[in-house]
Amino acid sequence: MVKIERQRYILFQILKEEGFQIDQQELLKSIWQSIWRYFGMREANKTGLWLLELGEDYALIRCSNVTKEIVLTALALIKEAKGKNVIFSPIKTSGTIKAIKKNKNLKNK
Repeated sequence: MVKIERQRYILFQILKEEGFQIDQQELLKSIWQSIWRYFGMREANKTGLWLLELGEDYALIRCSNVTKEIVLTALALIKEAKGKNVIFSPIKTSGTIKAIKKNKNLKNK
């Protein structure tokens, strides 16, 4: 019997140096490099990582429910992007986007 792979949505805050803008490409590059460095290619292939939304100070990504902890750990281990100091701080994890959007930190987004 084939199991259906469920998705998890992770909302995280981006804390960065003043005046530094992180773009979609640099954000994904930082996350993938962290996953590869700490967990290897085998685990990276299982993540199903997808960027859904990128705001000024937050991002929303989707991943597999099996690898959620790996992605959360990889986010926490990122310290810089483009040579600038950044911190990716997870706010909420959910099985639906609707529950994420209800979060009070996304009032006007």
